[in-house]
Amino acid sequence: MSSEASLQRLAESLGRPSSEFQALASLPPAQIDLLSNAVAQTQQRQREALAKAIEDALGHIPMLLRGPVKKVLGIK
Repeated sequence: MSSEASLQRLAESLGRPSSEFQALASLPPAQIDLLSNAVAQTQQRQREALAKAIEDALGHIPMLLRGPVKKVLGIK
């Protein structure tokens, strides 16, 4: 994979334009991919931690109200 493609993948992972990562263009594509993979793994762990925190918080709400509360909050 080329450096440009690796930078584009990293930028997409972070939701930023690839032009903001041009300073990393001098790195080998393998290192950029390693960084991109680390970002993706961290984002996945954050999503999982957030989902657990939401479920834990909903545990304080009476069972009959959890469905309506989830609907209002847009949680599946």
